[in-house]
Amino acid sequence: MKAGLLLLATVGALVLGEATLTLRPMAPATEAAAALPVRQADIPYDGRYTFVRIQYDVGSGSGLRGFGRGREPSWAHDYPRAETNFDKIVKETTYIDTFMDGSRILRMDDPEVFKYPLIYVVEVGDWSATRAEITALGAYLQKGGFLIVDDFRGNQIYQLEAILREAVPGMQIMEVPVDHDIFDSFFHIDDPYALQPPTFQQYRPIYLGLFEDNDPEKRLMAILNYNNDIAEYWEYSDFGYYPINLSNEAYKFGINYLIYAMTH
Repeated sequence: MKAGLLLLATVGALVLGEATLTLRPMAPATEAAAALPVRQADIPYDGRYTFVRIQYDVGSGSGLRGFGRGREPSWAHDYPRAETNFDKIVKETTYIDTFMDGSRILRMDDPEVFKYPLIYVVEVGDWSATRAEITALGAYLQKGGFLIVDDFRGNQIYQLEAILREAVPGMQIMEVPVDHDIFDSFFHIDDPYALQPPTFQQYRPIYLGLFEDNDPEKRLMAILNYNNDIAEYWEYSDFGYYPINLSNEAYKFGINYLIYAMTH
């Protein structure tokens, strides 16, 4: 796919062009976000791999999500089961020394973020970022950090694109080639597009990324699971909601992302 900024023309169809986007004004944190029990949010850094989820203020709308488990702020979708289950798989399949007693929840402008090689953010269509958070995101990516963006689709890409263009001026969102190292860093994923999204299956999943200096031969700084929700498979992998083979494939993506982030 030729490098270029993305505009959503139709569902699943992308065309190149200049996006005219403005950031949403920051909204006050919702009561739901303030009230959410944050398990082990203040774990001290000790050098072990620790799952880090980015918390943000929600823009317009309620920004609440829920599926059989009550309503939660958008940034907490699939929390904490997704990361709890994922960490178990990391421990069982790799030699990575993994913190198993919880995950960290940090705001993007928290200096603690820079201690961790990989961060995760979800439902970014609702992400109302502050100037400080945008500046910190750009610094994090350019200093070697790796970003996973999950569970967003359709025109939700506009808000993410606006944030990323402010964070890394001049960047281009590109489709990640199927033969990229990230799909072969631990598990060999022959066809990334064989894993269909667990929900909203009318959308075609696309793996997008940010490359250092907009050069696909250089370091991939972020992977964007557009039109997909890989952590949904993680969250319910022990519930029987989805076929085991699909959940296993979803874990392969997560492990590959982690290995790539820690080796590049």
